[in-house]
Amino acid sequence: MSENKINIRPNVSMLSVLKFLEYETWFALAEFVDNAIASYLNNEKTLKQLHGDDFQLEVIIEINDPENKITIRDNAGGIEKANYSRAFRAAEIPADTSGLSEFGMGMKSASCWFSDYWTVRTKALNEIVEKTVKFDMNKIFEDKLEELEFTTKTTDKNHHYTIIELLNVNKMPRRKGLGKVKSHLASIYREFLRKGILKLIVDNTELQFAEPNILVAPSYNDPNGEQIKWKREINFGLEDGLSVTGFVGIRETGSTAEAGFALFRRGRVIEGSFDNGFRPEFIFGAPNSYRFQRVFGELHLEGFDVSFTKKGIQWDENLDVFLQCLKDELSHENFPLLAQAEKFRARANDTDYRNSGIKALSHTVSDFEQKAPEAIKETFENPMVESDVEIELPKTEKRIYKSFKVNFNKINWLISIELSYDTSLNDLLEVGPHLIKEPSSEPNVKQIGIRLSLTHPFMVEYAGTENGKIEPILKMAAAMGLAEIIAKESGAKTQGEIRRNFNQLITKISQS
Repeated sequence: MSENKINIRPNVSMLSVLKFLEYETWFALAEFVDNAIASYLNNEKTLKQLHGDDFQLEVIIEINDPENKITIRDNAGGIEKANYSRAFRAAEIPADTSGLSEFGMGMKSASCWFSDYWTVRTKALNEIVEKTVKFDMNKIFEDKLEELEFTTKTTDKNHHYTIIELLNVNKMPRRKGLGKVKSHLASIYREFLRKGILKLIVDNTELQFAEPNILVAPSYNDPNGEQIKWKREINFGLEDGLSVTGFVGIRETGSTAEAGFALFRRGRVIEGSFDNGFRPEFIFGAPNSYRFQRVFGELHLEGFDVSFTKKGIQWDENLDVFLQCLKDELSHENFPLLAQAEKFRARANDTDYRNSGIKALSHTVSDFEQKAPEAIKETFENPMVESDVEIELPKTEKRIYKSFKVNFNKINWLISIELSYDTSLNDLLEVGPHLIKEPSSEPNVKQIGIRLSLTHPFMVEYAGTENGKIEPILKMAAAMGLAEIIAKESGAKTQGEIRRNFNQLITKISQS
């Protein structure tokens, strides 16, 4: 074993501020993956000569929570002797800046952000020496060190790897946060994963990117027309050698979290990974628009610069031009993708309606159980005289329901609120005697049913299968149904007339 030294001047003082960078955990971990990819691509020919054409870069990120340690291992080309000193000096720009490792800051900034004590052990391809260096940042700053010792040992010439250990980690990804880290890293490196260049393992999970399905449907203004795959290839140039390629599509299933653009540079996502999609209002509209939930895409930017933490594009004055060109591409008369995303209404399947309805129904019944007794009492004591003819609701199996009990006017009631996704039903809201599965076994209990149709044109247009939109409508419908029951108990004779007129009007309005 021999000892050597590396010079970490002249920018060692810069390391002291790196722990205060505005990183997200996935972007910090991505710095290590970037270095591994850059090393692999620089040595790809030699690596495949040594191992065969099916050789694959492997990066393993181990999260050791009990020991508060993160280890990053890769089988790339290692840090070679000629590049070793430069690799550990802050802001020392590499000779080749065309790849993912371009600022000379990635490993140092990410390591310092995570930890005050970290080590790097590396063995370069076609060299016989493994080198290990330890960074004790507190000691470096206190003693104003300008050189660090590293140890070496002789090993097999054909071995090649880099192993980074971060000890006493300050920002440890845990529980749900770790799941989000995995999703972001899979999103950031999707191109390398797709092409089989990279095998990325985080906390014993091999990452895969989940490809969203693209909408195949007729145009919104021709519902019976041909089926169209709503995906548009993008290829346009800007001034000064800037260009954009890729695609934009409409998601088959909307997602408030995962829609939006992913902006790539050199094969890696810079902005828009996982649930942080790039969604400028100029193209996507407000967050409550259908475009905001449906439009997505992958855009590769050539000639653009990035911040040194690689979490943002440096647009300068080009953002407005880029957005205008992109919007023009998506608004062609012969392929109006943005209009389709905003105006197309998909007919959801039974499972979609059931899943979203269960959530909305559960919340609504919970609220009514707590608040209905007092509300009914107050309304009953101040009745509006109306009346109705009692109707029996048509039966359907495509339904979900919940019941709750309430006592008013010295009568026990079992009230069932039902959501139906049967397309054969015509009315939005129905009220009447309602047999759940069998009549109540309790004596002196009156039963009544209130039903809202999820497949009514009004619900399809304005709520779809989003429980957050179904729930307020369901609450209004349930309140209207209860009001009708109260009116009947007050002696009103035509209390259902308002509901029947309401159903007729809302159906006509929804179809217009």
